[in-house]
Amino acid sequence: MTPASLEVLVHPDAEVLAAATAARLLTRLVDLQSHRSPVHVVLTGGTVGIAALRAVAASPVRDAVDWTGVHLWWGDERFLPDGDPDRNETQAREALVDALGDALPAGNVHAIPALSDDVPDGETSARRYAAELRAHAADSGLAPRFDVLLLGMGPDGHVASLFPGRSSLFEASSMVVAEHDSPKPPSERVSLTFPLIRSAREVWVVAAGAEKAPAVARALAGDDVRTTPAAGARGTERTLWLLDLAAAPTVPDSGPDGGIAPPEHTPDDGLRPRTASSAARAWAAVDAYVAPLVDESPAARDVRNAAADAGLPDIAVSAAQGRLLEILARSVGARRVLEIGTLGGYSTWWLAQALPPQGRLVTLELSGAHADVARASLAAAGLQERVELVVGAALTSLDDLVASGAEPFDLVFVDADKEQLAPYVDRAIALSRPGTLIVVDNVVRDGAVVDPEHPDTRVQGVRAFYARVGADDRVDGTVVQTVGEKGYDGFALLRVR
Repeated sequence: MTPASLEVLVHPDAEVLAAATAARLLTRLVDLQSHRSPVHVVLTGGTVGIAALRAVAASPVRDAVDWTGVHLWWGDERFLPDGDPDRNETQAREALVDALGDALPAGNVHAIPALSDDVPDGETSARRYAAELRAHAADSGLAPRFDVLLLGMGPDGHVASLFPGRSSLFEASSMVVAEHDSPKPPSERVSLTFPLIRSAREVWVVAAGAEKAPAVARALAGDDVRTTPAAGARGTERTLWLLDLAAAPTVPDSGPDGGIAPPEHTPDDGLRPRTASSAARAWAAVDAYVAPLVDESPAARDVRNAAADAGLPDIAVSAAQGRLLEILARSVGARRVLEIGTLGGYSTWWLAQALPPQGRLVTLELSGAHADVARASLAAAGLQERVELVVGAALTSLDDLVASGAEPFDLVFVDADKEQLAPYVDRAIALSRPGTLIVVDNVVRDGAVVDPEHPDTRVQGVRAFYARVGADDRVDGTVVQTVGEKGYDGFALLRVR
């Protein structure tokens, strides 16, 4: 299997980084729970890690998560008595677990055993945590398959409690080890090892502060794990680095292709950092430069800001892309628009601007919490009479529209879970007329769509969409690749025959 590509996202400061990490985690949990249960998440400590947990607790989106189906684990722990304020578990309970209350069953919280008379040393703690992991493994495995594993990173490049130059970096048989001489106090710690970390579907490394920038650069350039352990942190489906601007400036730039330059000797894991380069910064700068042409109105900013304030993920279209949707809708003379994926209603707002006074926009959203945010924003913008927001699984809503004999739509915008793109577009065509324009977002995915063995289910969903539409004689289509503040991606444009 081809290793997952490495993605880097840079945020303005540590506060925004924590909020964005929380929003991303909540969105990922909701998405995962539409496919499987239970979901296993590994938490991290540190200033940003704990701030992210507080942001999760404060977000209204947390209520969209079924916490009875979420299990929480830790990547490492300071081997101290139960309740010690320096323990990652203690800080996480104060930041999130206590706030969730009965919504999160006590049995779903798997703390690394603390120092006690019954657990006198780190080795005992490590053995007991390994036993706890085995008890929750599927199919007689050694541990559950972690869906998201969060890691902080120290200025020396350590992750979990795997420090430079230590033999634990190369531990191959134990899932959990004791560390007796940590260079960062306290000296006694317990940590997951790389074999278990690398078995996670997604590994997210979170780092903030200028003091970490050199280690970030080394890790992303593929440094030896003996000197920069974070270079060895990767997931089977996705490896995501979440940085603040201070941690990112010394990330090495590439040549004209815009990716980060690979090391002189390529690491055997095949990872390729793709963003946080001079090219990516230039894309965002151009978006900022053309902003006066787009002229995002105060009403549009209010919708965008309301979504951010509610902790929704920052995955809506940009202002420039929103304007493009409006222009496309006006160009086809749209009276009826269908949107699959509302989120906070930002793209909905842009599409609604193109409609005539008697026009109608039907938008479909899975999350009730997201829908509440969008509904309030659209009402504040005076669009409640023009927009119908339908909450529920999109395929079900689409099938209901087909069964009801709904009047054909003139434009359809698809911006929902990528695993279902093919059936979404199939239903969209059934709800169209000759000449209807169908716009599908996020179909390039940083170029990953060219990889037939890519492990990300979203990439495979897009590839399935390409295969289905390419053989569908009901439409003509093309793909327009895009770059900008949202990175490297693209739209599919389909015209119904």
